[in-house]
Amino acid sequence: MTDSGPPDPALEKRITRTARCFDATGRLMRWPSRRADQELALWIVWSQLPADGQLSELEVNAMLRTWHDYEDYVLLRRELCDLDLLRRTPDGRIYRRVAREMPADAAALLARIA
Repeated sequence: MTDSGPPDPALEKRITRTARCFDATGRLMRWPSRRADQELALWIVWSQLPADGQLSELEVNAMLRTWHDYEDYVLLRRELCDLDLLRRTPDGRIYRRVAREMPADAAALLARIA
């Protein structure tokens, strides 16, 4: 979504579809079924992690539990690591959010659900 023209209808549809997975407070209510929507939702979860510092696995788990209404916080943690949005030490004890620029579609989704 750029300022240089009308929004892409397919992109707008994906943002709208993914936004329905979040409640009015921005909590993830359900896991999207489409992979592209899952990745978009993960950017929103990523944006809620502290930008700097170390977190233990227990701290990451506790944060993830508070941001969604289904019980698979392990899926979120694993997916964040798989997308290289979150990194962990080889022993899995320390986690850090990876500094990235949020894609425009994820920023649009975040603005919509905020």
